[in-house]
Amino acid sequence: MPAVDVPVLAVDGPPGAGKTSVLAKLIPFLGSAAAWFTEPNARLARGLDAPTHPSPAGHSLWFLRHEQAKARAMQRLAADPATRLILCDRNHLGALAYCYATHAEDSLPYRTARDFYARHVAPALPERVLTVILLVSPAESLRRRGGAAELPRWKQWFDPDLLERLHHFYTHIAPGLCPSPPRVIDTDHASIRDVLGEIAEHLRAADITLPGDPTDVPIAGSPEQDSAFARAYQQLGGLEALGHTASAPFDYRHGTVQLYQLGALHRTPDARTILWNPLANDPTLRAAS
Repeated sequence: MPAVDVPVLAVDGPPGAGKTSVLAKLIPFLGSAAAWFTEPNARLARGLDAPTHPSPAGHSLWFLRHEQAKARAMQRLAADPATRLILCDRNHLGALAYCYATHAEDSLPYRTARDFYARHVAPALPERVLTVILLVSPAESLRRRGGAAELPRWKQWFDPDLLERLHHFYTHIAPGLCPSPPRVIDTDHASIRDVLGEIAEHLRAADITLPGDPTDVPIAGSPEQDSAFARAYQQLGGLEALGHTASAPFDYRHGTVQLYQLGALHRTPDARTILWNPLANDPTLRAAS
């Protein structure tokens, strides 16, 4: 596989650490200079791309295979001359963290997940992969998210024991599973602007030039959903599938995009609204040459 010259930045960490909030500011700031992947979402996968078994083990394997497909897709995205950086909301660490922390009887054993990563994902990764791990204490994670799950299927992510084990994984194990030494940021007492500043410093240390200072981006409250995306949002499952809005709509490569907690929607130049999926070889996701 040919090497990818475009650097990759992956942001990972436990629930409530601020990953989506930070990326919802960073992605519009970078604009067409970046290609990006939302958090993997098995609920939005269809057909042959959907998990083959609805168990925790089946979903963990789906996430790891998604990382393998993503690594391959990066080759195509990097070939676009407009792309200067590839961004990822989570990477392989997310699936490994879950396998390490869960107590579900039908979960994928951590060692099996780690071996799958080593054999199938790591060899497909580009040469320049930078990782930022956002840490948050279990107590602060619960406080930020209201202390209780908004939907029943999110309940496990509010289990204090699971959060403790996730915190241990990201603190003591995850750094050794990154292709290069990660930037670890404790967000308990850090603002979004603080985290953006540390990420910018991490990129500059790797000789990656940014089109300005991301700490200058406006830090507003909760964005509203644009009416252009409302119908597609509901058809795809609404809150259950995509979560709350994470960004205001922004122009991106001749279309308009709105970010959500668990995905994104793209309004194409011909007024179609589709799920954002850079794994697909869709010419609407590429800049005009």
